[in-house]
Amino acid sequence: MAESLFLALQRPLSEKEADLVLEMRDGNGDGVLDKQELMTDLTHINKKPSTILPKMHLTREEIKEIFVELDIDGDGFLNKDELTKAFGMIGSYTLLFKAHYAMAYADDDGNGLISERELDKLIDYVERTNRGRLN
Repeated sequence: MAESLFLALQRPLSEKEADLVLEMRDGNGDGVLDKQELMTDLTHINKKPSTILPKMHLTREEIKEIFVELDIDGDGFLNKDELTKAFGMIGSYTLLFKAHYAMAYADDDGNGLISERELDKLIDYVERTNRGRLN
């Protein structure tokens, strides 16, 4: 997660991305990222995820919500760039690697996009590859 927040700060966020970052990182739920919440992410950027990420207890529905929210262009499909951002939000360390293999695993029709029909298979991939950090 720290890596994804750091990467997100290197370019302007869309409103959707900003809302998701706030939702994921606002530890006390006050709707504001305070200095402590921000510093927690930024001070751990160079550490391995297994040592900095809390055990995330994401349900299938929460994982799905993250992917659906990161359909940035709103076309109803997830492209590789959107997958990369989503993997960052769920705390994956090798974002491009995960996005590449997730696409290969879940993109049944080979069109380079994950449709709503293929989303369950994508979530299966996330759960399988993030065992120990999710659920």
